[in-house]
Amino acid sequence: MKIKLNVMFTIAAVFMFLVGLGLTFMTTTMLGMISLDANAASLHFAKSVGGALIGLAVMTWLARNSGPSQTRNALTLGLTLFFLLSGIEYIRAILTGSLQAIGWLFAGTWLILFVFMALAGRSAMSEES
Repeated sequence: MKIKLNVMFTIAAVFMFLVGLGLTFMTTTMLGMISLDANAASLHFAKSVGGALIGLAVMTWLARNSGPSQTRNALTLGLTLFFLLSGIEYIRAILTGSLQAIGWLFAGTWLILFVFMALAGRSAMSEES
């Protein structure tokens, strides 16, 4: 099965944008979904992460139709690593009891994005050489 990189960039950008909006503007609700306390420090941190996700989503969206380049490869590798590490961290937090079972939804989503981004990126980078 061949996965197009521009499709993965579009899916990733939309997902990151929505999560970023939620963390930035509905912070207490988003933190409550995964059973985190909404103290001042966690609210500030979540809003900062939300802003970073929105920025990353915009970069990904703007790069979705770009041609082969070192920049596109760098974005692909960076996103792949980000999705993997995010998924692993959610699993670690669930297994240590820091997050409730709803965390599996986020862990699964990040890891699915990792797998498909890795496949799409590998395919796109092999076509360039």
